[in-house]
Amino acid sequence: MLIVFALLTCFVLGFLFRLQLLELSRVHIRPTFGAWCNEPDTLPFVSVVIPARNEERNIRRLLRSLAAQTYPRSRFEVIVVDDGSEDRTRERALEVAESTAANIRCVPGRPLPKGWFGKSNACQVGAEQAQGDYLFFVDADTVSEPGMLNAVVSFAEERDIDLLSFNPRQRMVSVAEKVLMPGLFLGIASFMRFKQSNDPRSEEAIANGQAMLFRQQAYWAVEGHTVVAGEISEDLAFARAMKQRGFRIFWAFADELMSTRMYSSAGEIWQGFSKNMNRIIGCGCRTQAVWLLTRSLVLAWSPPLMLIAALWLSWNGHDVANALLIIALGLALVVLVAGGLLLRTLQVPLRYVWAIPFGLTLQGMLTLNAFRLASKRAFTWKGRTLEDV
Repeated sequence: MLIVFALLTCFVLGFLFRLQLLELSRVHIRPTFGAWCNEPDTLPFVSVVIPARNEERNIRRLLRSLAAQTYPRSRFEVIVVDDGSEDRTRERALEVAESTAANIRCVPGRPLPKGWFGKSNACQVGAEQAQGDYLFFVDADTVSEPGMLNAVVSFAEERDIDLLSFNPRQRMVSVAEKVLMPGLFLGIASFMRFKQSNDPRSEEAIANGQAMLFRQQAYWAVEGHTVVAGEISEDLAFARAMKQRGFRIFWAFADELMSTRMYSSAGEIWQGFSKNMNRIIGCGCRTQAVWLLTRSLVLAWSPPLMLIAALWLSWNGHDVANALLIIALGLALVVLVAGGLLLRTLQVPLRYVWAIPFGLTLQGMLTLNAFRLASKRAFTWKGRTLEDV
């Protein structure tokens, strides 16, 4: 009887995880967005706004990829907002503007007003100087494929979307990235409700600040980044504000349109994901954060602890040992299969599947650290101390 119960438990857990993976697959829209046949002069004008602070390492790669877009050059501009950089971000941006002859300009940011966070402030500066029918806010650590602009604009136009946000392909180079980040992504993806966010009838609202394409009228209808000036999680807050006012938002994967390397070392992973988790907690998602903490630690540590307990019980002649062993192996299989599917999506070699529990453990530690930072109401990012306003 205990063995039957154990098998049913493993089946239910696997089924629930499969439902979550199916939900992801339904909104995993590969960018097969067809090219337009319109005359160039009839295409919407797009303003690409890049908030950049200390992005000397990344800015040239991004700007060169934007200069190589198949979208007509006469129909888009690129505005780099130098947000008080302490390195050669501005010089690097101007170098690309001169060498490519693309419509790229670098403008200075403004002093940080009281009650504003730096990224939202820089985005607002860029938006106020933009001329586009669409405003496309892009992080400086991304790289775009040549057909990216054509794809995202046509997708938004065809579906009448006011805010299109998407997840780029995550490039992982170092061993630290490949060991730690897949488990982190698995933990986060396990509780994000992507399908509901795309449903106008649902209150769920998700966006990714790495790439956010706004219809210009909709952006200013909610007063631009002013509406999220004091939000740590400006992307999630923006999605909620847009949806609450009746605008159409849509989230998708876009692996073939854009890529990003978020962090290059274990230290950057810790600092960056601590900030991201702080954003989730700061936007009022404490219940989800607690659930993420619990799920991450349970998935990471239940199988080995239950296996140890099963061996101990078996050694002492307890009948429950076999059932516990089956549950432990079933849980381990669920985690490894889900992790393997995610590794394939992230284009990380399957040999790193053994590290999924370490990433899940790190997710739990990051969540605890985020609660600690939230209690202090301040943390440091890119040389600035950010306080909860």
